[in-house]
Amino acid sequence: MPLRLAATCPLGLEEFLEAELQALGASDCVRERGAVGFSGTWDDVLRTNWRLRTANRVLVELAGWDGSSAEALEAGAGNLVESSRSWDGLTAAELFDPRLSFAIRATSSRSQIRDTRWVGLKVKDGIVDAQRRRFGRRASIDRKNPDIRLRVWLSRDRATLLLDTSGVPLDRRGYRVVTSEAPVRENLAAACILASGWNGNGPVVDPMCGSGTMLAEAAAFALDLSPGRHREQWAFERLPGFDKSAGETLREEGSGLPETDLRLFGVDRSAEAIETAGINLQRAGLAELTSLEVGDAYTFEPPTGPGLLVVNPAYGERLEENRDQWSRLGDLMKQHYAGWQAVVLAGGEGLGKNIGLRPKRRIPVRNGPLDARILLFDLY
Repeated sequence: MPLRLAATCPLGLEEFLEAELQALGASDCVRERGAVGFSGTWDDVLRTNWRLRTANRVLVELAGWDGSSAEALEAGAGNLVESSRSWDGLTAAELFDPRLSFAIRATSSRSQIRDTRWVGLKVKDGIVDAQRRRFGRRASIDRKNPDIRLRVWLSRDRATLLLDTSGVPLDRRGYRVVTSEAPVRENLAAACILASGWNGNGPVVDPMCGSGTMLAEAAAFALDLSPGRHREQWAFERLPGFDKSAGETLREEGSGLPETDLRLFGVDRSAEAIETAGINLQRAGLAELTSLEVGDAYTFEPPTGPGLLVVNPAYGERLEENRDQWSRLGDLMKQHYAGWQAVVLAGGEGLGKNIGLRPKRRIPVRNGPLDARILLFDLY
């Protein structure tokens, strides 16, 4: 019987995550708020962790039960530990082996029990009490580096227990070793590239490049590089029965830089930002494709196109010193990038409405704690 899986993502990225999953051959995809559910095998768990660009985590649904009271939460968890359940070959006895440490994180919405710490505590109590009954001993709790990472979603008094197979969130690719002010998250940057509809041909220009994230994600898409190629650890590697050879084979997918004519151009008025971008793009293995310079976005002469223009302008607190930037950015796009595709991650007051160009699409997203819009343009 196939596993029931869920890949989580920042709000607003669900459609791109679903498209990625379908491209990887996932079946029974169901789009939810901040996640996409799908069916698959353990091989799919490994591949989605390795290949998804817009996801935060890949989770395996273990069980669901009534969570309307503390007693019900404990009983459901205990019944699972003592059951004969299995998930594509992984049994409850193996998963809840007391020699394996574990940790639980909980969320609660529209339920009688709202205290997430209490939810997690009751499920933990149910697990360890059942371990004592089944194995004669209980597992230890390790909140920093557990063998097994569990998540409890309590919604409308229904508890769902999930196994986190990712560990460190997938947006932490491993190439961004230093950051500039207010960097865009890697999976949101990837969503900007996917949303643009760019086919990977032509140069990529980011005239406000910051730490270089937009450039790195554009290159990874164009060259079909795995977003996980620089990560060192995954939670699934510590699961009972993990096939190390399968993991090694998977790491060969999208890990090498192919021969390419792709060129990346980054500009920023901050010398520190350019230094940061250079370090990160070197770590990403993209230095030989990249040209970086300290300069003004509005006077930079772009390479011969057409290509892709990506921009994450300053907004929020960073916008105070440059409130006319949206109209200036619109002028820049019209005058210097005719024939190009452009994607702008716009936030702050107005969400880029004063850019002076009509986008072909506006996509509401969250950039950390801030509302933002992905604005897509075909420039003529």
